[in-house]
Amino acid sequence: MKIDIATWDDPEDVQNLIDEYNKIHSLDIKIIGFENRGGTFFATIESKKLTKKNAFYLGKNYGVMVEEFREKGML
Repeated sequence: MKIDIATWDDPEDVQNLIDEYNKIHSLDIKIIGFENRGGTFFATIESKKLTKKNAFYLGKNYGVMVEEFREKGML
């Protein structure tokens, strides 16, 4: 499965989240692309093991991370 996820301009934060998610869920998600589309940044991720359920929960975890960053004034 290959999907695009909206993010901010630092792919390292997304990669750290993906690395942690991979470790916990024994997945093989990796970032295969990162681009700015009219001011919105997207990471293209790919995995042979990723299910729609995993993708949903990865997105949920990403949302939690964003809110934590906002609370700390990082965004």
